[in-house]
Amino acid sequence: MNEGKPSKVQRGRLRKPATIDIVSRLERVDASLSPAERRVADIVTADYEMATRMTIAELAARAEVSQPTVTRFCRTLGCTSFSEFKISLATTLTVAAVYLRSERIFDDDAGQLAHTVMMRAAGAVRECLDQLDTAALGKAIDALAASHRIDIYGQGGGSAALVEDAKLRLFRLGLPVSAYQDGHQQRMSAATLRPCDGVLAISNSGRSKTVVEAVEIARSFGAKTVAITRPGTPLALSADIAILVTIAEGTDVKIPTPSRYAHMAVIDTLAAGIAKKMGDRSRDALRRVRYTLARIGVAIPTPSTDPTPLMPKHDTEE
Repeated sequence: MNEGKPSKVQRGRLRKPATIDIVSRLERVDASLSPAERRVADIVTADYEMATRMTIAELAARAEVSQPTVTRFCRTLGCTSFSEFKISLATTLTVAAVYLRSERIFDDDAGQLAHTVMMRAAGAVRECLDQLDTAALGKAIDALAASHRIDIYGQGGGSAALVEDAKLRLFRLGLPVSAYQDGHQQRMSAATLRPCDGVLAISNSGRSKTVVEAVEIARSFGAKTVAITRPGTPLALSADIAILVTIAEGTDVKIPTPSRYAHMAVIDTLAAGIAKKMGDRSRDALRRVRYTLARIGVAIPTPSTDPTPLMPKHDTEE
């Protein structure tokens, strides 16, 4: 009797990757593709719509590989066959084509470089959204919005810049916020925190020893700790709440890593959620910030909130 055992088909389904769009899957496995499979990927990404109309023989010929290589490429993406791959790709194009390409065609090197960098940035944000744990995000918003003080930790080129960006997003809401990139200062600040305070730690690697230790110190004093990092890392395991982001790094070291765009999107989402949670308190703080900038002529006007016409003339600041 086999009633209690799953069939081969059922077991195969259990091994399939999570239901994300085929383009996001391709970006995730890009670094693990063989040279021959990467040639197939290059043909597909150059024109997604054309790929949906090709036969397996046509795609193999275009990529200068064998048909079995195309099949292996499809299986790497979680598809059982080339036909399933084309259906998945067509489905993705139906609902998300506008996000996958720019209508502009570049015939110069600078334009093609801009297209590569900016589409990678857009792809990183889309992939982050696909994998975002909204329950963890909601808990992080609640914890930080309730904090009397927020200290932000990050180290290294990318994370150090992001902690400053996070500070800029949060202090405008009227929250006491500090950002620390120095390891010693992170430890000292963590030792002064209390149960009513919060920490936001940012690390793409999740393995910065000083950041992990600062988070552990902050937790030992009762502060609520939030981390934006990769899954399974020391930082993810040390924080009370982990917002997990995994963005595949490209093979071209001359092009900036796209993961920071995903982290910036998470930071902006946190800031917007905290502002909404704070209600009138954040609205009043933002109004005062805008008013002071408008007085020196540096606030970018918007139709509904620009107070500049109501204010006395002042010399603008360069």
